[in-house]
Amino acid sequence: MKKHISKLFLILSLMLIPSVLIAQEKEISVEDQYYEDLKNEKNKPENIVFAEKLQEKLINDDVDGAILLFNSIPAPLKDDPDFKLILASLYMSKGQYATAEKIANEVLAVYPDSTDAIEILSYIAKAKGDTKKVAQMNKKLLDKDPNNPAANIIQAEDYLVKKKFKLAKDCYTKALKGEPGNKDALYGFALCSYYLNDTKTAKTVVEELLEDDPQNPAANALRGKLYAENNEYKKATEMLENALSYGGPNYDYYLELGMYYKRRNLTTKALEQWNNAVSLDKSYFLGYAYLAGLYDELNEYDKALQNYYMVIRTNPDYYFAYEEIALLEYHKNNFQGAIEYFEKAYAYSKNYSYKLMVAACYYRLKNPVNAKKVLQQVMKGLDRDSIEYHVVRFYHDSYSKNAEVQITQKLNKIDNSTNRGKMLFYMGQYYEINGFDEMAKEYYAKVTAMQAPMFFEYRLAEWALGRNK
Repeated sequence: MKKHISKLFLILSLMLIPSVLIAQEKEISVEDQYYEDLKNEKNKPENIVFAEKLQEKLINDDVDGAILLFNSIPAPLKDDPDFKLILASLYMSKGQYATAEKIANEVLAVYPDSTDAIEILSYIAKAKGDTKKVAQMNKKLLDKDPNNPAANIIQAEDYLVKKKFKLAKDCYTKALKGEPGNKDALYGFALCSYYLNDTKTAKTVVEELLEDDPQNPAANALRGKLYAENNEYKKATEMLENALSYGGPNYDYYLELGMYYKRRNLTTKALEQWNNAVSLDKSYFLGYAYLAGLYDELNEYDKALQNYYMVIRTNPDYYFAYEEIALLEYHKNNFQGAIEYFEKAYAYSKNYSYKLMVAACYYRLKNPVNAKKVLQQVMKGLDRDSIEYHVVRFYHDSYSKNAEVQITQKLNKIDNSTNRGKMLFYMGQYYEINGFDEMAKEYYAKVTAMQAPMFFEYRLAEWALGRNK
């Protein structure tokens, strides 16, 4: 919409050609000359007076006032296509798409080749999610001019959503051929370059854009990304703060700014930014996920749990949160809650470890019947020669020294550190559940000595050692 207002603002300026010429002679801006001319309205034609008043509304971003002004438009201008399209653009900016579409179609009925009218209809269709109409309008535009900026930018944005960055960049390139210096196309070109790992080009283009428009929020945010790529997080935070200052509250900017603060170990500021994001949109899960992860790192487990629960409330398919909830509930000795969420995690990822943890929870709840039922199910899916099978069976059967020796022998042959760590943990947990605390501590210590927490059982081993101290 701003693009159309800018283009039609130029039309108004050209209508006020005396002001333009005088401004050029005086080497001042058209806007300054315009305000000087306002002092001498007497004897001006009503068309010029209307155009000047409309220009004043547009300069001051007074969209409602500009729309109201059209109630007193002089008769000779009522059917002027340029003024009609200004009005359509104004209504479009207010989200009154039906009215804007009606006006644009009126212009198109008289001037079927009006690029501006077709562009407005394309923007409206995009805003309404009418992809078929967008395609129709864009085809008309591109048939007339393959480098039409509006059509190429709309197509590029669609490619961006689909992560087709090369195709999007090609469209932005065409848009820049059609209109060199188009800010939307420059930003899109820089963003695609960034996603295609051409950070040198992205930096060059975004700095060119910022030189011309230093208060461009999106360009400031992208410059922040580029600083972050180079681990310059202080500069990255400054750019994101600029983006928020110039553009106002923005969910994505809050997330990025929080991440940069976290990289600088400014955890309080990181939490503040992510809370800002959540306050801005309580229905989106990502802010909660960031908060939960950082609270978890800070050992503020109640706050972590609270946010993990919000993650799954806002995005039930984010199954990673189920595992985290299960672990934290287990840590709180809420074994029934842990069972529920280990089961939910298993529903998304058939990891036998989740089921083994469910069985362990049942044992802790003094419910061996349900524990054995779960273990029987797990054994059916395991290779009978594997150590995993032998450990699960060790949990299921009564204690056997022979079984213990077999497991120890297999443990010593495991090369994969993750698998070895997991098996060591489950042996430690078995001994803890059965009251052999010293044996349990010995196994848990072997897990934590690995210093490679690539499996969730590592955290449980750390907690268990803390609990047993």
